[in-house]
Amino acid sequence: MDIFNSSVDDEANVMSDVRITGVETYLVANPWKPWVFVEVETDAGVTGLAEATTHDKPRTVAQAIDEMSNFFIGKDPFDTEQIWIEMYRDEWFSKNVINTTVCSAVDIACWDIKGKLLDKPVYELLGGSVHGTELRAYANGWYTEADGEPAGFADAAERVVDDGYDAMKFDPFGTAWQSMSRKDQNHAVDIVRAVREAVGPDVDLLIECHGRFSAGQAVEIARELDEFDPTWFEEPCPPDSINSLAEVADKSPIPVATGERHMTKHDFFELVTRTDVDVVQPDLMNTGGITEGKKIAGLAEADHVDVAPHNPQGPVAGAIYGHFCTSIPNFRIQEMFQTYDVDWVDDLLTEPLVVEDGYMQIPEGPGYGIELDHDVVAEHEYTEDKVHTINLFEKDWETRAVDKR
Repeated sequence: MDIFNSSVDDEANVMSDVRITGVETYLVANPWKPWVFVEVETDAGVTGLAEATTHDKPRTVAQAIDEMSNFFIGKDPFDTEQIWIEMYRDEWFSKNVINTTVCSAVDIACWDIKGKLLDKPVYELLGGSVHGTELRAYANGWYTEADGEPAGFADAAERVVDDGYDAMKFDPFGTAWQSMSRKDQNHAVDIVRAVREAVGPDVDLLIECHGRFSAGQAVEIARELDEFDPTWFEEPCPPDSINSLAEVADKSPIPVATGERHMTKHDFFELVTRTDVDVVQPDLMNTGGITEGKKIAGLAEADHVDVAPHNPQGPVAGAIYGHFCTSIPNFRIQEMFQTYDVDWVDDLLTEPLVVEDGYMQIPEGPGYGIELDHDVVAEHEYTEDKVHTINLFEKDWETRAVDKR
């Protein structure tokens, strides 16, 4: 199908001639969270790539994509606003993570299709590169062999610095929920102290709470950790109470970051207007994709709040975030697991995503500049008896070894 004409005047008609014809999902095993990759097909012979990973339920997501395909099959992939609002509005129980993840995947794939058809990288379609083609990243997933002890965390943190990172995130709180005993709290403080002493004063320490605490307990812990100069205190309270987050953001001496479990611009409007959080962390794979992500970033920018997207997913998500993040003025830093992920993570793409010296390189080429290696994807197909999602409240969760079948 020849979608391009020689006349610029025909561009609008060219766009409207393209239609979405199908969708394929691929479930890939990972020893802590199964990845869900998505390819949206068109009658122009161009396929758009996306990631639809949630914390769990990969088969549910794949089934939901199939069940909601009537919303996007036959549509023009350039009509991202129309597709998004119809998928979100018409589903009725809109704001649940399965629904918003499906909306995200289709939207993200459509932006890839746009870039490929126009022979442009996605970031150019989003307004161009504000931050260049290399983005500062912070390491996560690096403390799997720390044994939950200060000395183990310190040794692992030194290796992260040796790997070129000057920022790292970690959860020192074990399986805490709502409150901690004095002994466990002292142990968590000792872990942070050991990491700070190991890496020195010039490395950003990002303290992850995974929504563990009541507001009062979170504020108490933040005050104890303040002496170690953390860069932020992440998701201190469960996301279902805006009042708790507001209290912690108001009283914590450490800047508060949150948002990975908030869905769509509506939740982020509440975060920005009703709390004093310093950094919002939308997960584009779950909160609505590129289209919604740009609106969330705009809301945050209006109140001088930074954006540091949540990214515990695979290399497909990493590439997508690169294009998004460089296009927003209030980008802070990008989360990356890739350096410390499974040893075959770089094989999932035909051209690996490059993370070097603490910086992620945005892939060049049309769309997101990446493609799946389908042989590797098939080799690591998710089966329920092979891998299961890590439970962040289960003993030794941080080792990623709770269930590696």
